[in-house]
Amino acid sequence: MCVKRVWVWLMAVTLAAGCESSEQSGTAYGDIAAPEMELTYLDGTITKLSDLEGQVVLLNFWATWCPPCLEELPHFESLHQAYRDKGLAVVGVSMDQAGAEYVRDFARQVSITYPVAMGAFEKMEKIWAPLTEIPTVHGFGSEPPALANGTVQMMPTTFVIDRSGMIYRKHVGPRDRQTLEPELRMLMGIDEPLAQVH
Repeated sequence: MCVKRVWVWLMAVTLAAGCESSEQSGTAYGDIAAPEMELTYLDGTITKLSDLEGQVVLLNFWATWCPPCLEELPHFESLHQAYRDKGLAVVGVSMDQAGAEYVRDFARQVSITYPVAMGAFEKMEKIWAPLTEIPTVHGFGSEPPALANGTVQMMPTTFVIDRSGMIYRKHVGPRDRQTLEPELRMLMGIDEPLAQVH
C-alpha cells in the first residue's frame, strides 16, 4: 500500500513538473554547455566531446535492443553522408552491455559509417543528468520544446550541440532526417534550399 502511495505521489510530482516546463516552451538555447565526456569508439580510438567543438554535433544515445533507436539509424547515416564535409559530426553512443565487438558487428550489418562509442547508463547519468533547463522535445510526437534535465535513461535520446559546444536541443524518442535537418542546417549556417543538397 505504501509503495502504491509513493508511486502515485511520484507521478503527481512528475506531471506537475511537466506542466511547469511546458509553460517555458521556446526558451532560447545557448546557456547550457555540453559536459565533457570521453568517447571510446568501436575501433579503439579515444577522444573527448570537446574535441568536436567547431562542428555541429548530433550526439545519439541508442542501443541495438531498442526498436525506435533502429528506426533512426538510416536517417542519421543519411545526415552523416550529406553533411560530414559541411560541419556536422554525427556520433552514436551505444548503451549496449553486450560489448564493443557485438556493437561493431551490428553497426557493420546495418551499414553505419559514422563513429559509434560505447556508453553505460550509470556513467552517462552522472555526466548528463545534473544539467537542467535544456530545451527538450519529449515523447514520440512533435511537441514544442519544454525545459528538462539531461537524463539519458530513455532510448533513444539525442543532443544537438552547436559549434561552440553549447546544447541547442535534446530530443527524446525517435527522430528522422526531415525533423532534424532544419535545425542542423541553421546551426551549420547553410542557407540554400534543401532541394539543392538532397
